[in-house]
Amino acid sequence: MVLDPLLAFQRQVLDGLLDEDALCVVARGLGLNRILAELARVCATPRALVFLLNASDQDEDDLQHYFMQMRSGETTDEASTVHIIKNETNATLRAQVYRQGGLISVTSRILIVDLLNNVVPSELITGVIVHNASRVTAESIEAFVLRVIRQQNEKSFVKALSDAPETFTVGFAPMDKTLKVLGLRHVQLWPRFHVAVQNDLSRVETPVVELRQPQTRAMIELQQAVLDCLSAMISELCSTTKLLDSETFNVESSLFRYFDSMVKRRLNPYWHRLSGRARGMVGDLTLLRRVAELITTYDSVSLLEYLDTLLLSAKSAPGALPGPAASWMGTDSANILYAVARSRTFVRAAEPLPESTQVSLRRLGLPDNIVPVLEVPPKLEVLASILDEIGVLNHAAVAKGVDAGPVLVMASSARECRMIRSYLSSLHDYVELDIPQQYSNGNNGGRHPKMMVNLLRGFFKWKAQASGIRGGSSQSQRPGSITGSQNQQRSGPITGSQNQLRNAPPAKRRRMRGASAAAGVRGPRAQADVLEQESSDLANNIAAQDSTDMDSADDADEYLDSDEWTPTAFDEHFGLLANAETIVVHSYAGERGVLTALQPTHVVMFAPDAAFIRQVEMYRAHSDRLQQVYFLVYDNSLEEQRYLSAMRREREAFERLIGDKAKLVVPLDERGTMASPGSRLLQTVANRTLRSARNAESTEPATVVVDVREFRAPLASLLHAAGFHIVPRTLDVGDYVLHNDLAVERKSLPDLIGSLRSGRLFNQAAAMTRHYTCAALLVEFEVNASFSLQTIGGLTDTISPAAVSSQLSMLTLAFPRLRVLWSSSPYETVSIFAELKQGRDEPDAERAVRVGQDDMAVERDSLYSAAPVALLQAVPGVTLKNYQILAQRFRSMREVCDASRSDLEQLLDAGPAKQIYEFLHQAS
Repeated sequence: MVLDPLLAFQRQVLDGLLDEDALCVVARGLGLNRILAELARVCATPRALVFLLNASDQDEDDLQHYFMQMRSGETTDEASTVHIIKNETNATLRAQVYRQGGLISVTSRILIVDLLNNVVPSELITGVIVHNASRVTAESIEAFVLRVIRQQNEKSFVKALSDAPETFTVGFAPMDKTLKVLGLRHVQLWPRFHVAVQNDLSRVETPVVELRQPQTRAMIELQQAVLDCLSAMISELCSTTKLLDSETFNVESSLFRYFDSMVKRRLNPYWHRLSGRARGMVGDLTLLRRVAELITTYDSVSLLEYLDTLLLSAKSAPGALPGPAASWMGTDSANILYAVARSRTFVRAAEPLPESTQVSLRRLGLPDNIVPVLEVPPKLEVLASILDEIGVLNHAAVAKGVDAGPVLVMASSARECRMIRSYLSSLHDYVELDIPQQYSNGNNGGRHPKMMVNLLRGFFKWKAQASGIRGGSSQSQRPGSITGSQNQQRSGPITGSQNQLRNAPPAKRRRMRGASAAAGVRGPRAQADVLEQESSDLANNIAAQDSTDMDSADDADEYLDSDEWTPTAFDEHFGLLANAETIVVHSYAGERGVLTALQPTHVVMFAPDAAFIRQVEMYRAHSDRLQQVYFLVYDNSLEEQRYLSAMRREREAFERLIGDKAKLVVPLDERGTMASPGSRLLQTVANRTLRSARNAESTEPATVVVDVREFRAPLASLLHAAGFHIVPRTLDVGDYVLHNDLAVERKSLPDLIGSLRSGRLFNQAAAMTRHYTCAALLVEFEVNASFSLQTIGGLTDTISPAAVSSQLSMLTLAFPRLRVLWSSSPYETVSIFAELKQGRDEPDAERAVRVGQDDMAVERDSLYSAAPVALLQAVPGVTLKNYQILAQRFRSMREVCDASRSDLEQLLDAGPAKQIYEFLHQAS
């Protein structure tokens, strides 16, 4: 496959990056990955040493694929490639790669350790390319890497790229902060409305047919119910917390995923003061946004199943304490949501159905007292008609000798791709039911696609299983888990595809190749839990039916038992496909290079996506092969609103960045570089730290030995920014060694809770108190988070051994020499370390590495259960040093009790062995 040449504006972007160190922000879909690949090609030479940071696995695969294609050209240097360093690459091999030079994609944690250990030849570093620069903050490891490289080699360049302009408009002067962290002075902005971009993409008109499909009445009611729930919850949050601005936090912004982080970031400092209801509503906003997305992307059966899963997860099991139900589930809007979702799937017959209909329902594996409605997503029917039209056009083109390419159908997710493929594979396979006249309105006359019938059968099977699980366990399926109907849709209806292949007329036949993976009678609105219980009762009735009453045509073995499958028939149905007969269903998540690879003549956008629209424009600018683009969107829907809002947000973000760039003031030092790579807060901390940590007569920086696993946290970076000399080592005891007598074990709040519950913290405290005179446990909270171990609502009068405060108390009682340090943020930790090092000698890094190596190398909690080991350690004669010998020799406490005295003496000294044996065998 030959790569398309760069467009004129892409060459301008590349030239601008090559001319100066800058932050380049490009609109999504304008080929940032191709620009990165061209920049990487220039840097991939043994004469340079360039590091690529923040590249994902997909980015690295794309770069390797790009270099492989370029190597096939005549003018490409065979040595040009990208070296990828992962965790499995040892230090010796990394040093060799660094010496060889070229472009190296490496994780930031590995690179910062190698830089501090002088494994990287700093004098050979040419520069750094920072991909996804919007993720770089003052506390990130990337900022640490750039600071160290600039200190070791001032001549190295920095090129930063990003395609997320919205992130540079959140907060106070975010672009200024990012430039300071990156050490850059220049910004290059390339929005879609840039003149150069407009000239390149508007030169050739892209033929687009926009199909605005009206929603069904049920979809409109579902949408309105979700919006009412969102509006009520946001209004209540704004009024009760007094912390959220109703103009910023509104229903429109809640439709995007960034809304969750905005709310949590605003409420985090006051989280311990919020009521349980307010904290629950923050989580409910995420669920409701997910439901709003599923209205247009899920079929009616899968949506009902997801809603029932939410309801089941909010209920408590029989005999258990009532759980915290979602605040929105008790509202009238929630009742409407559940009632409408069910009414578009099936209705329960008020009177007995005809005997023939009951028999047909039982043969299909459905309850005999329901009337299937099975509303098909309107887009699927429109897609089928579009593909029929394209098939006619391709057939005419082939008849004229014109090459007709494949049809590319783009969907929003892999789940939606499975739904499309399942529907198209059973496009002409329907189930006919004799439905009474009073239920025939909006019921397609009892004629339903086989795919929808299979989904409904899977739904009732799942309901029966869920009812059984709830009856015997307190666990219930969680939202988002794979359920029966989803598995049915993933595999596809075998009978439907078989019937389509054998019986469909030639003009209607479809061949596909996978790429990546209110109707009915409505009564009064019932409570959601009543509807859910009614569905469970119907499912239990199915489970009681005889399985032999099922239709034998659903047996998958019939697919291969037919005598008509001759070699000719096999080649006809399963041979190589012509381009004119190929339909590729792909998701936007893995769309990189799909247009160039497939070269389609028709593209159907099943869901709107701004980035892919721009890729289609660039594909059209390179080739005239594209004949038609079909753009499908639900009219006046949340799907359309999300698309338009995303376009507007991106445009407003670029307009703000353009204004900020015009007013940008960058302070420079005497060398003409950035005066402050870090924030002003770091500078303040640095000045105070250096005055406190250094001795009066010493000019050397204070030293801290840091465990290499701690470089995932921001503390090491902030210590370096504050003037400390960081020595990375692999430590068996402690995370930070401040001097030869003091080791600190740092715990974030989630890690603290997990370590206390697993017992790992007790072993770490025992090791520190055994090897160090001063041992400290540092409990560090996040920046801008509430400085509180427990919420106000979590404080009770009773003492519980499972509570975090109780376990911390037992820890301090067990180890009286252990000191507990509380820090509100990593910035405060820097000040604490400065005070602890005042007047102390610097630590010996090699001594800190040797500490604990005389103990057994395998940690207890990685091999043994906490409860039996605790029981073993309680036996007189068992110590912290010899319990692991017993744990390795004996598999259980019973084997220890059955061991003879001579067996124990072979493992331990005579004294401990005698003490253990006499305790276990003394007369009661």
